[in-house]
Amino acid sequence: MEFRDLVSQRRSIRRFKPDPVSLEEIKEIIAAAVEAPNAGNEQMWHFMVITNEKTKEKMAEIVKNRIERLAASVGLTAEQVKPVVKTSTFFVQAPVVIAVTTRPYRSKVDQMLKESGFSDREIDELRSRPDLQSIGAAVQTLILAAWEKGYGCCWMTGPCVARPELEAYLGITGPRSLAALVPIGRAEIIPASRGRKPLEEVITIIE
Repeated sequence: MEFRDLVSQRRSIRRFKPDPVSLEEIKEIIAAAVEAPNAGNEQMWHFMVITNEKTKEKMAEIVKNRIERLAASVGLTAEQVKPVVKTSTFFVQAPVVIAVTTRPYRSKVDQMLKESGFSDREIDELRSRPDLQSIGAAVQTLILAAWEKGYGCCWMTGPCVARPELEAYLGITGPRSLAALVPIGRAEIIPASRGRKPLEEVITIIE
């Protein structure tokens, strides 16, 4: 498949067939992901490949419970947030879920900022989180590599509303943190394109 076709035909998949995905193919997909550009070549990513059904179900339960507790704290019922729960837990249907983790990144410039009195939060705001940008590059590459092999994915950060609980359950400890979940499997339904803004709206040329 030509690269331009690969990019334009890719879709976010939210309904999966039960067909298994071979571990060998998952390894090949991740091998492509780790070729992504990343800050300082620190390669701060790590990929947890989850195929165990009970583990996926427990993860979905953790996310559901967190959303329902949050809803109750603002006066909403579990019934009212059912759609939110659904969009945050559909990963449980996929044969494979990849939990992508990262760790903090600090360059020499960041160290100078720290020594000059900037807080970690101020540094992150100023530097636009190169660690998460690196993870984003890896996840995008992973999704395209999976699509090329005939598998659908969805880049999910919604479940991270329960990040502390998910990290505890999956054994993710500092300085690592959960950045995203990526369910992978054969698409049951491939949605139509939702379109993109015209280039004229997203390009500024400074000559």
